[in-house]
Amino acid sequence: MRRFVFALAMLSFILPVASFSATVDLSALKYPQLKFNPPKPERVVLKNGMILYLLEDHELPVVDIGAMVRIGSAYVPAEKAGLAEITGRLWRAGGTKSLAPGELDERLEFMGASIETSIGAESGSASMKIMSKNLDEGLRLYADVIRNPAFDEKRFVVLKEQVADGLRRLEDEPDALVDREFHKLLFKGHPFGVSPTLKSVEGVSLEDCRSFYREHIGPESFMIGLTGDFKSADIKARFEKLFAGWGRAPKKFGKIPPVADVGASGIYLLDKKLPQTAIRIGHLGVSRKEADFQTVRVMNYVLGGGGFSSRLMKDVRSVRGLAYSVWSYFSGGDSDKGAFMIGGETKASTTGEFISVSRDLARGMAERGASASEVSGAKEAIVNSFIFAFDKPTEITGKYMWMEYYGIPKNYLETYKDVVLSLTPGEINEAAQKRIHPEKFLIVVVGDKRVVGPQLEKLGPVKLLEGAE
Repeated sequence: MRRFVFALAMLSFILPVASFSATVDLSALKYPQLKFNPPKPERVVLKNGMILYLLEDHELPVVDIGAMVRIGSAYVPAEKAGLAEITGRLWRAGGTKSLAPGELDERLEFMGASIETSIGAESGSASMKIMSKNLDEGLRLYADVIRNPAFDEKRFVVLKEQVADGLRRLEDEPDALVDREFHKLLFKGHPFGVSPTLKSVEGVSLEDCRSFYREHIGPESFMIGLTGDFKSADIKARFEKLFAGWGRAPKKFGKIPPVADVGASGIYLLDKKLPQTAIRIGHLGVSRKEADFQTVRVMNYVLGGGGFSSRLMKDVRSVRGLAYSVWSYFSGGDSDKGAFMIGGETKASTTGEFISVSRDLARGMAERGASASEVSGAKEAIVNSFIFAFDKPTEITGKYMWMEYYGIPKNYLETYKDVVLSLTPGEINEAAQKRIHPEKFLIVVVGDKRVVGPQLEKLGPVKLLEGAE
């Protein structure tokens, strides 16, 4: 009886499906067009020039704060490379004028909160995450860290050694090494090509950190995004009070110099006794502000930016088994031209083949372009990833701050989907011809000279790199 009832139930489940699939053409089903309307945060300018982006979200009793600060390692002299990184970490870790580092740590830990600061190439950051019930105390601490850093000497000594130790460990990380050497050659003479060395870090003093902060940080340096469980009117009043009387920075950074094409090309080898070889192939790329940037993104998705659907992954990994991962990337510079790179790691014995195949695939893209089906798939994937990248309020405020910081058009988010979907295969292929130049490739390799050297010499003259000081 149980078997009969079970069989009858299964039959009643299967039959409607079979009937449905027999009478409906699934390919003819029409779906409503996916619409993208991200919420717009409120933009507020305080009396002192500080900019706030506010987006309320009362789903959880949490407040997230993230700031973009107009400061960066690109403004640091090459002989002081490392100053920005040390200053960015010490800014928070060194305590405040009223709270020793350990006391600040304890207060934040007691509330289950965090405050972090850092300085990158073109901007700094100052973030906080805290329960909304502790917002009063949290904002006081956040403002104290931003306005009154103490730059504790003991913490400075520790952080400086940590940065130096990180540089020493870098020598055992081929993927990071090849990136460093590639950018040094590609952006030679430009701040984007400068990396810290043990010598430059040793030359950074505590007074350098204090001066770097003191001379360039003021309320007008900040854009701060707040999302979470708060009332916008209340936050505006609190920030006006917390940052009242804070004077503007005495010095202003000039513009980062434009990126020049220094003609970096050829084959370079950094000798490391490794079983695998780390490789970068490429040349100067595009600026995010250039008219064909989105066209280039779609083209690159087909070449190597689309994961397993890309040509590089299909051929270099799936067909030939030369690498676990291979990719291409146009790093669309926010302020100026970035880099175009093909990268990956392969066995030392297959280094030459990896480079030859990758170079041929790039040449094929430049000469013959992408097919209509490849372009269609790339556009759909890029649009979908863009839309679903805004599932968190913090990402929305962050994107709006980024747009203002770099002068991106205000309608960028609203028009992005339509711009990408409107691109044609002809435009994609025109971008490939314009933006990929295999004859100008800079090839940088970190690997075992004994095994890799003869393979590279078959591809052209090889120059040896000495690495960092």
